[in-house]
Amino acid sequence: MKSPARATVALFVSLGLTFTPWSNMPADAASSATVPRPQIVIAIGNSQSMDGDLSGAIMTGSGSLSSGLSSLSNSSSPVNYTVPTGFTPPVQAANSSGLAPYTVNQSGTLYDNGASRLNVAKAGIMSVLNQYLPSMDFALEDYSTEGSTKYSTWVYYMSPNGGFTFTNTKTNALNYVDNPCYTPPNSTLSTTISSNCSSIASLYSGMTSSKYMQISTLANDTSNVGATSDNPGINDVLYAPSNLPGVWVDYGGTYVAQGSHYGATIDPAATPPTTPYTYYSLADYEANGVTVGYKTSKPTLPNPAYLITGPTNAGYVPYSNQVMYAQRGFGYYVTSIDQTTGNPVVPMTNLGSNPSSSTVTTALAPFQTALKPETNSSSTSEIKALAWQSPIAGLMQGAGSILKKLPVSCAGQYVILVTDGLPTEDSSGNSWPPLGSMAGAAIPNGYGVNAAFYGIAGNAAYGINDDLNNPPPNGNTTGSVTGALDISKTNDQALIDAVKNIAALNSGPNPIKTYVIGLGAGVNANANPAAYAALNAMAIAGGTGQEYPANNVPAFSSALNSIAGQIFSSIAVSAPVAPTSITAGSLIYTATSNNVPGSIAGHVQAYQTVALPTSSASAPVGTASGPAIWDAGDATHMPASLRQTSLYSTGPTPSSGSPPAGSGAVVNLANMGNSNSANYDPAAFALTPNTCVPNIGTILDFTFDPSYNAAGDTTSPAYPAGPSGCSYLAGRQLNWMLGGLSPNDHVQYLGPPGNANLLNLGGYVSFAQNNNGREKLLLFTSNDGFLYAADAGTGTTQGTGKLVWGWMPRPFVANLQNYTGFETGQFFDGGFTMTDAVDTSSSPQASDWATYVVGTAQGGAYHYALKLSSNGSSTSNAPATPQAQTWGVSTSGGSSPQLQAPVIVTVNGSQYAVFVVNTTTGTGTSAVTSSTLYEVNVATGQPASGTAISAALSLGSKVYVNSSLTYAPSTGTLWFGDSNGGVWSVNVSGAAGSDAGGAVQVATTNPLAPINYVGYTEIGGLPYVWAATQSEITAFGLSGGTSKILWASSGTSGYQPGSGGTLQSVASSVVMPLQAGAQISAAPVLVNGVLVVPAYVPPSGTACGVGTGYYDLFDLLTGGLPKITIRYKNNAVTNGVISLGAGIPLSPSVYVTPTGTVIYPGSSQPPNPQQPNPISPINFGGNVMNKPIAWRQY
Repeated sequence: MKSPARATVALFVSLGLTFTPWSNMPADAASSATVPRPQIVIAIGNSQSMDGDLSGAIMTGSGSLSSGLSSLSNSSSPVNYTVPTGFTPPVQAANSSGLAPYTVNQSGTLYDNGASRLNVAKAGIMSVLNQYLPSMDFALEDYSTEGSTKYSTWVYYMSPNGGFTFTNTKTNALNYVDNPCYTPPNSTLSTTISSNCSSIASLYSGMTSSKYMQISTLANDTSNVGATSDNPGINDVLYAPSNLPGVWVDYGGTYVAQGSHYGATIDPAATPPTTPYTYYSLADYEANGVTVGYKTSKPTLPNPAYLITGPTNAGYVPYSNQVMYAQRGFGYYVTSIDQTTGNPVVPMTNLGSNPSSSTVTTALAPFQTALKPETNSSSTSEIKALAWQSPIAGLMQGAGSILKKLPVSCAGQYVILVTDGLPTEDSSGNSWPPLGSMAGAAIPNGYGVNAAFYGIAGNAAYGINDDLNNPPPNGNTTGSVTGALDISKTNDQALIDAVKNIAALNSGPNPIKTYVIGLGAGVNANANPAAYAALNAMAIAGGTGQEYPANNVPAFSSALNSIAGQIFSSIAVSAPVAPTSITAGSLIYTATSNNVPGSIAGHVQAYQTVALPTSSASAPVGTASGPAIWDAGDATHMPASLRQTSLYSTGPTPSSGSPPAGSGAVVNLANMGNSNSANYDPAAFALTPNTCVPNIGTILDFTFDPSYNAAGDTTSPAYPAGPSGCSYLAGRQLNWMLGGLSPNDHVQYLGPPGNANLLNLGGYVSFAQNNNGREKLLLFTSNDGFLYAADAGTGTTQGTGKLVWGWMPRPFVANLQNYTGFETGQFFDGGFTMTDAVDTSSSPQASDWATYVVGTAQGGAYHYALKLSSNGSSTSNAPATPQAQTWGVSTSGGSSPQLQAPVIVTVNGSQYAVFVVNTTTGTGTSAVTSSTLYEVNVATGQPASGTAISAALSLGSKVYVNSSLTYAPSTGTLWFGDSNGGVWSVNVSGAAGSDAGGAVQVATTNPLAPINYVGYTEIGGLPYVWAATQSEITAFGLSGGTSKILWASSGTSGYQPGSGGTLQSVASSVVMPLQAGAQISAAPVLVNGVLVVPAYVPPSGTACGVGTGYYDLFDLLTGGLPKITIRYKNNAVTNGVISLGAGIPLSPSVYVTPTGTVIYPGSSQPPNPQQPNPISPINFGGNVMNKPIAWRQY
């Protein structure tokens, strides 16, 4: 009994950024029959292949066999695996060598602890639920199946023509597996395997003394795995009762086991060769009428029926001269699948606006039960991988049925389909080999499954019919853009039905958008271009334009987060950025992103500000005037020719000496890919060639020109044509150079050096003077993987916006080949800062100083320091360009709280980057997050003493750093908040190993809640700290190592401590409350004694639309109204509240003008270019009591 095991997981998740303002509303969004929260069906297509890892091998239960089978742990059933980057084993963590057991035995129950697709999906779903259930409603669904039974599983291997051969020496270009019957010298096999192998040994010479067994090589196989069920093109195991032998071989003649050609010989070694495709038709396959038999076996099987097998879900059935089966673990099989609906696992939540934490915890419980790892017990209620086909059409129809029975959500109904395979069952219950698979190949090499996609060139090897010169007609039901499915030229009914059902969801007055993520090797665009085309066609039908490939664990998580941003048509990334000191006519800069699929583009724009106001002027200094004067992302300011000469990465770390990890010289990217260059560096690209990316040159072409090889590319001079039918835009806007921006990308202005805190250090003044005339730059990151610098102005000019340089960390370069999903990886997610630093503490000179970019990337899994060039004379206006990367710190699965940039501190004349990385072990209620403190010399990559640049922080059981960091130079103290309401301080010496153990909890919020932001300041010589949770801001006074709450404010009331020390509600005239129902959405900022708190109010429970952003303004010492004059848009702010309009408020940016201090407000809604003054500053009176110390998130 062979399982059709190529599975689909459909994950229907509607994601938004935290505190999402839903901008794509249904037409009747104002209807009273609507609800304000988005409704999301998460539907897991729990087919058997979901037990497979991301490379295709189904390993569930591996390493847990009985003692009689235990020697198979050296071959077919290994105990441990190397934990892949970004994955946390759900039951037992990896050991110090990075190994974890596939299977964990707890009180007699076996748990799947491997990196299976199902475990990856479950962890991703739980992460989504934990983050978004407070603001969205979810349901959980899986396939509707009947007759579930647990079986033992066997991996199988196909022989070369003539049978298996055994050897102790591997030969290149041949495929081998570890021999299950190998008996090392002076060793014995376990009892059952010894008996099995003794029977098999009569067929072969030297079998038990040979380490390796040669297996067949599959045609058009790019995996180099060979002819085994672990091959991603097969992705199968045999499911059978446990009374079969642990190892056996089918042999003696292969034949057609049913149908009109019953008994006919199948022999791939014959001339001409005969295969199942010789005798069976596509119609036979549709009716599940394909089986292949063998005449005998060793040992003899208990039932001759086990000599007959059928195709897997990938369409493959073994037909080599011999097949060996070796036991592995356990799995499940069902008797029937309903191809028209799904099985509700957890009903839709209905938590209303701003649910309490206890309500959310209660709602999470049934999800946690369903998403536990799979066990070998049929009685446990977690979702198991057990369906033997992939009826995506039915899964989509079932999800639609759930959503359409609910009141329409004005926040939208969205679907995310996460599939580890293509549709293999149509709406009538017929089976289909996946398009582009070995079984789907053209007759006579397969069953002849094919499809056509409007405007896409043919690729006969993968079943793609040519449709290059056939654009989609307007109003086409499957989509009216290039890549939509052309049903008239397609015979794959399973694909047709899936696309039709997705298109049906995306129709009518309340369309449901569908996003598609391709999970695992089976839908890898590099291995199967047809898979990419088919999944793209599904996304097009769902109105989202492109699929998101996830060939590894981080890519899966990144795809989910990226799709969150897709729900917006356009977002702003930060508050406006300006020079430190704004004068009349200065430029200010904005960063926004268009996230509409097919038009994805980042926009970094400059606006002219008004001249000095007169008596008739209505706008103060710093107010933008008119539309943007340039956009750094267009083809004029960032042409392909300039990208080719100005994009860089980091070379290999020097092999001599003891250089810091990740360090290296900066090298031109084009030279790294040029075999004629001295800097040729193919190792950086780590290319696995395929149809669309045959060489490194192709990678460079579409990196320099994102529209390369796409119809309508206007790049001049044009690049040579690329591989036929291959486009590399992946949803980006045609002829636009800058990739999209995520809300976690970053923008900074780089002017001349001038850090007042460094003036007393040797050589710094001369360094600053020499670089006073350097070109002003605007630095920004993008989802396209580069840190860019554009001309922001030199001398008296206002800047051209032209690209000056771009840099990509070396670890990112190898991912460029994965063009279909590179942008969704959001590699540069995280903040960065610029600092001047010195590389010696011994009599430093000007030449020892440089400016560095120090940043966080990959959400905190990577941190870096990039050294920029310096000028030797104040008359030089040369820009600061990348010279070297001084260090790079990679932490697998790491994240930094609030994705904050490292904090820069000066200790004993040297500058250190200070940051925290969190890592998590376990999942669900057993998850444990740990925090590690890093202190790294910016210029040298070393600690101040010893060799360790990091050390663990001990904050208590299951308590970790949750907030951004704040550093107080006056005391040398770092401040942060934890996940349980604690405010901590730690002295910084530049040596984390000696500092981490000294962390002290100084204050606690009331009530206890995770702290997101902290700040520190001194006023009148007295220290103060503030802490912001999601719904409350608290100010503390400090004295002698202890703290006292001065005041607190939530959306319910303002508070002060009573006589007993407990917080008591007070009148709003005493302590202002936050906006009713508000959530603190970004880091508060202190300006001239006023605490500016970004507050977002979601739509109410009876209203629809986008929420509203505010700045609530508090006098820091009292919590009351500000005591200084504040003006916005030429009006006095007297009530302590500034309304920013629709959108999520961001942290403001603070600057100085000739008339005082101003802040630029920012929200997720981009500036309106139609307004005469699209950006207006907020003016603060009073004295500059302190510099803003709290680190801004944006």
